[in-house]
Amino acid sequence: MAGRVASLDITRGLIVAIMALDHVRIFFASAQFDPLDLSQTTPAWFLTRLVTHICAPGFFFIAGFGAALSEQNGLSKRALAGFLFTRGVWLVVLELTVMGVAWSFGVNGWFWFGVLWGLGTAMIALAALIFVPRLLLLLVAVMAVALQQQWLALVPAEDGSIWALFGPGGVWEAPVVGSKLVLYPLIPWLCLMAIGYAVAPTLLRDGKPRGALILAIGFILMILFVAARVLGIGGGIAPDHAQQILAFLNVEKYPPSLQFSLLTIGAVLAFFGVVATLEAHGRPMRMIHPLRIFGRVPFFFYILHIYLIHGAALLCAQLLGWPRDYLFWQGTSWPNLMPPDGYGTGIGGIYLAWFAVLAVLYVMCLWFAGVKERSQAGWLRYF
Repeated sequence: MAGRVASLDITRGLIVAIMALDHVRIFFASAQFDPLDLSQTTPAWFLTRLVTHICAPGFFFIAGFGAALSEQNGLSKRALAGFLFTRGVWLVVLELTVMGVAWSFGVNGWFWFGVLWGLGTAMIALAALIFVPRLLLLLVAVMAVALQQQWLALVPAEDGSIWALFGPGGVWEAPVVGSKLVLYPLIPWLCLMAIGYAVAPTLLRDGKPRGALILAIGFILMILFVAARVLGIGGGIAPDHAQQILAFLNVEKYPPSLQFSLLTIGAVLAFFGVVATLEAHGRPMRMIHPLRIFGRVPFFFYILHIYLIHGAALLCAQLLGWPRDYLFWQGTSWPNLMPPDGYGTGIGGIYLAWFAVLAVLYVMCLWFAGVKERSQAGWLRYF
């Protein structure tokens, strides 16, 4: 696709593919425990959940990075602001309607404030913030990430408060619709998007990613994560026993702690840097071509994959006699993610289902990427 950066598409494609693994786990797993609960989990379950931590911060950082890339490619700030605002509104609307049905398979207005909500509201805010000097925006966003524990503590997180939408997350007692879970509050996640936007010009040269620099920054962030974890900065203090290595990596996502952001953004940048370096040297990347296809149409992938995974789980439940009620989330702010007895598959089945889902999605995304490449329709930019 003309004008696209292959390494950025591949990085975005990796993120959405790994995201699908987490959602396959939610709808197919037999494990009756939180995979991050160290008192019950196994290394396989823990690492399967841990690797998916890169997805949300990757989405937000790359969204900001991509906005800056569009600007470098000639889009005016005014036009970029208009696109960010309208796309943000579009994502919010879809979160509260189409995606509510996808997650719950219910028609009673179920939804939560998930990742599309977070991305949409952050884009709306970024539409204004792109007019702030980049250095100032970067400094404020980095300070907000680094001092998150401190500024969150300034405002008490009362149960049901609207503050859940902006700072700590949790349950908001929303007017009319009742209790709703806020997974992605605005301010912490907006900061990651703003950082992506602010640093992009430094990480680009003539519109192309500077692979070696991006890789170096990724490693530096992961080293800072280790230091912050050991010293207890921006999260809990790391365990001091070798057998507790899983606990060392068990960082806080909701809302994203400093340690979480350092680890995940560092990992995303390290991968991006490697692929950008290969791209700059003209190395063939045929083996990861499916990731590039996914990364060209990530929003199309996102909408489809929840319906596909949820529908496949319902079909398996019907054929294999799993309890079907577990797959319908009705009238609750927090769905029951602990499967009942007799439901689901083990870790091996999770990965088989994931590969099958990716195979189906590859065919569908390949078709839609072709449609986008051939068409000049402006509305396709929103998918």
